This record gives sequence, structure tokens and C-alpha cells, in this order.
Amino acid sequence: MTFEDRTQAVWEENSVSGTLFEEKTVVDDRHRTYDLLRACALSPMDTASLIRRKMEELYS
Repeated sequence: MTFEDRTQAVWEENSVSGTLFEEKTVVDDRHRTYDLLRACALSPMDTASLIRRKMEELYS
């Protein structure tokens, strides 16, 4: 997230808690990680097709 003063932070959460990171090195590292994950992810349409196909395989 980017604030009005242009500083950035990253919020991470799991099933029991969340943490706000404001250190530039941590923020930069998380941005790179999220960019890589996004690049590898299916599109929303392809994701829906995959789920539909797998459900049909399981329940046919």
C-alpha cells in the first residue's frame, strides 16, 4: 500500500494474526514476491475454468 506521502507498507496476514511492515527492504522484497506470484497465477477466467473442470472430474 502507498500512503499520501508516497511511503509504502505491506500487510501480511495468516489465519491467526496480521503484521504491517514499513521497512523499505521488507516492502521491496514482498513486492518482488507478489509480482512473481501474480505472474505465475492463472487469470480469473482460467481459474474458474480449472475449478469447474476439477469439480466435474470429482463429481462425475
